[in-house]
Amino acid sequence: MKEYDVVVAYDDPLKRLGIRAMLEAPKDMKFNLYEDISSLETLKKVIVDRQPDFIVIDATLNSDNSGIELAKYARLHANRTKIIIMSFSMDDWLIRELKKLEIKWILYKAETVENITKCAGRAIQNKPYISRVFRESWWNGEGNPIPKPSHKIQNTLSKTEIKILNQVASGKTNKEIAIDLFKSEKTIKNHRQNICKKLNIRGTNALFKFTMKLKDIYH
Repeated sequence: MKEYDVVVAYDDPLKRLGIRAMLEAPKDMKFNLYEDISSLETLKKVIVDRQPDFIVIDATLNSDNSGIELAKYARLHANRTKIIIMSFSMDDWLIRELKKLEIKWILYKAETVENITKCAGRAIQNKPYISRVFRESWWNGEGNPIPKPSHKIQNTLSKTEIKILNQVASGKTNKEIAIDLFKSEKTIKNHRQNICKKLNIRGTNALFKFTMKLKDIYH
């Protein structure tokens, strides 16, 4: 059984206990949690010295943005450490910061205890996990804005198809789009075929070439 070292940066001691209990419960994987750490400087030292597999961070650590600063520090000094962020809200500033840091594991704080093992399991597989309550904000936030389509495209394609069109424009593969949108690769392929059919696009690379003209299609 593979073991994973975890650091939890959370002000609430009861929630820390809950997270610890949930991470110690699985029988198919073992998480080793470091002792409770309240000092930001101690947290930084542990991250540098121990290079943990995971660090679970409250975005509003110390009632300010210390959690994001800690995430930036971890990304700089322990770039192999997977960072899980907990938050009660997801505004455009936070979305931009998390996307800059390429953080793909985000928990709604009220559901952290219930979902921490599922999130960690996804991280082990290098698959993203974003709590359902945040997904719409995440995909429509300023960090990765979906362009407003022209009326013609808007009336022709579904919202999901417009999202996929935007992802194709960024050069992502079907597999990458599937991971980002929490869908199967086959589903993405089917969506792309439907998009081409609706827009009367033919050819292997025709859809990608079409998206290169998005600046003329979207306003």
